[in-house]
Amino acid sequence: MKINSKNRLWTLIMVLSAFTYQSCDVEPEIYSEVLPDEFFKSDAQLASAASVAYLPLGGWFETGQITNDLTSDQSTVAVRSNNGWDDGGVWPRLMAHDFAPENIFTVRTWNLANSGIANCNRLIEIFSEQIGADSPAVSELRSLRAYYFYMLLSNFGNIPIETRFSEADPAPAQATPQEAWNLLETELLESIPNLSESTGSDTYGKINKWGAYMVLADLYLNSERITGVPKWQEAAEAANEVINSGAYSIEPLYFSNFVTRNEGSRENIFVIPYERDLLGGFNVRHQMHQSGDGTFDMAATPWGGMAIQEDFYNAFDQDDKRRGMFIVGQMYTPEGGPSFSEDIGFHFTNPSEEFEHFNCIEDFDNYAAEFQPLLEGGCNIFITPGYTEIDGRYPYRHGARYGKWEIPVGETFDISADFALYRYAQALLIRAEALFRLDNGSAEALSLVNQLRNRAGLEGLPALTEDELYWEFKKELAIENKARATTIRFGHWEDDWFLKGVGSQKGQPSQNFDDEFRRIYPIPFSALQANPSLQQNPGY
Repeated sequence: MKINSKNRLWTLIMVLSAFTYQSCDVEPEIYSEVLPDEFFKSDAQLASAASVAYLPLGGWFETGQITNDLTSDQSTVAVRSNNGWDDGGVWPRLMAHDFAPENIFTVRTWNLANSGIANCNRLIEIFSEQIGADSPAVSELRSLRAYYFYMLLSNFGNIPIETRFSEADPAPAQATPQEAWNLLETELLESIPNLSESTGSDTYGKINKWGAYMVLADLYLNSERITGVPKWQEAAEAANEVINSGAYSIEPLYFSNFVTRNEGSRENIFVIPYERDLLGGFNVRHQMHQSGDGTFDMAATPWGGMAIQEDFYNAFDQDDKRRGMFIVGQMYTPEGGPSFSEDIGFHFTNPSEEFEHFNCIEDFDNYAAEFQPLLEGGCNIFITPGYTEIDGRYPYRHGARYGKWEIPVGETFDISADFALYRYAQALLIRAEALFRLDNGSAEALSLVNQLRNRAGLEGLPALTEDELYWEFKKELAIENKARATTIRFGHWEDDWFLKGVGSQKGQPSQNFDDEFRRIYPIPFSALQANPSLQQNPGY
């Protein structure tokens, strides 16, 4: 995995984007003409053209956080002290699983995936005509398209399927979950033999053979959730293809996967190669504490909404090094040395009392005088993992914050760490779960889980239970847009948790809309208007 590879990829993407979105009001000066039959000759030309198909993934960290993590027992959005993060009840309803067809967040997921599918369909048509339908470039695009389709299928269940572009049906009918699942399996199985096995700069940030195997393993792992038909053996075998490839391995230090320059991680299989200030970057403004600008020396104030649920934070053992993904405790100014270690994650290198961070605007001014004594330390910024309701709201300093990826001091909210859609640790967990489902006494499943526990500084488990497997999945892959599928697969989606049946927002007891039909989201209202062939998912 080459360190400079993502710069090359983003250069290609941005150049092509400029051509794609060039204003029609400007008459370009044409110095030369590049015809399709002259362009698709070299690997570099093919890679350049195919890069556009990856463009929609740029929005996936933020969009996926909302629809896949915030709706689980991991993260939350509490209405804050200045009434922020209520937005007319949008966030409280999301927390309670009161999903609506007009919800902007599910619309974003729908649009992102469909945009990626359309890009792939167009390029597959062009490539097939110019270089052949059986070319590796077409197989790459078919695999990427399968990933986008899987994103739709996992979130919405009954989805339209259209694989054509020039002759595409403007109102494609919905396929059943089983029909869509079958198509994705076929697409991946037919494409995988023709994909590159390279893990170098030519495939970094793109789908190679092992990335396609990860999509296939994920599809098999969630088959019972999506179609009602389990495919545990197939999931175990697909994950084993990645494990036995020798192309990837576990990083000795957990946070090596999350440093600013994590291109060299041996766990990265398929990533979004973020680069600060390109395509909106990997933006963490929603997850940072409201006064984080005073700690990380930023020019603007973070929005401070998303945080970690207290029960999830407390589920981590004190000795679990993965706790370094959370920002809690006393906050300091930049002189306190906010830092990030590949071994322990976020920490302060110089936590001196003289550098303690005070901010009397953050929460202090947002409450009436009778409530101000309830604020720990007054203006002193001390982040607690627990939440205390005050007048139907929650102080900004309540709730552990996201610190899983390195936040450089003195920069913007856009960080340059790459976001792994799939990394090697997930391959181990997929195989472990699949083997456990087949035999809950599987020694190999236990060994795979203990590899990750040992890396986290924990003793190995003597035996594996479903509950322990669930929590290892959730802890290892926390904040990586995996929580929703895992929570449903292990039967916890309808449980009560903070702000979903427990606690309150705006002084009102929280509700828990625990109907099983809510395991998939409603088809967006805008999609129903645009396509008369679509029918709303049952229950909505």
